[in-house]
Amino acid sequence: MCGRYVLLGGKKVFATFALLQNMKRSGQVFEELPRYNVAPFQRMPVVAIRDGSLTAEQMRWGLVPHWSKDGKIAFSTFNAKSETVDQSKLYSIYFKGSRCLIPADGFYEWKKAAVAKEIRGTTRQVIEKQPICIRMKDESPFMFAGLFSVWKDPEGKEFPSYTIITTTPNELVGEIHDRMPVILPEKHFEEWLDRERKDPAPLKKLLLPYPATKMKAYRVSTIVSSSRNDVPECIEPLKESSRDN
Repeated sequence: MCGRYVLLGGKKVFATFALLQNMKRSGQVFEELPRYNVAPFQRMPVVAIRDGSLTAEQMRWGLVPHWSKDGKIAFSTFNAKSETVDQSKLYSIYFKGSRCLIPADGFYEWKKAAVAKEIRGTTRQVIEKQPICIRMKDESPFMFAGLFSVWKDPEGKEFPSYTIITTTPNELVGEIHDRMPVILPEKHFEEWLDRERKDPAPLKKLLLPYPATKMKAYRVSTIVSSSRNDVPECIEPLKESSRDN
């Protein structure tokens, strides 16, 4: 799964990806950055084709289907599985025509580990969840593959939302978690965003684990476990904890 991520700034995203340099930006879409601990239900920048133009706009993380009666949904929709996204009653319609990219600089997963703790005078082994930050080795930004929906209220006001697609992990992430977000290589951006491409077969072939050799993972402070903490310390490595593939 992908339940938290990092986005440090818009300028580096635009400088990194040529496709984005001349696109429209809706309002102050990148003004509320950096974000060190993005959580579901928060609004973040998303890249998609809207009204025939490539646009960056803020959307809420957690897809609300356009057919919702009240703008709500009763179950978690912040991730969609790549294996079933083309068959899902919820996601298949968006997979065919409402695909997006979500810029990020890193994401978090929690690894279960046995640690020795003194409890009432006795040292015992307990299982704790250690947060791990996963980034590119060169710390460059990247793009998650996602889907988006636009729900409208009775007055016609739009409320766009998105989900991040996950897949099986690469060798690096597999030591931490059994899922990882789909990170799309830049060469596939145009194909992924093209809303006229509706054949699911070639699109599903893009939903692969990103190469582990280009990524790094390191332990970070447990402060990231609370979404209330959104500070630089969230992405700072704990001493002697960094590990690369």
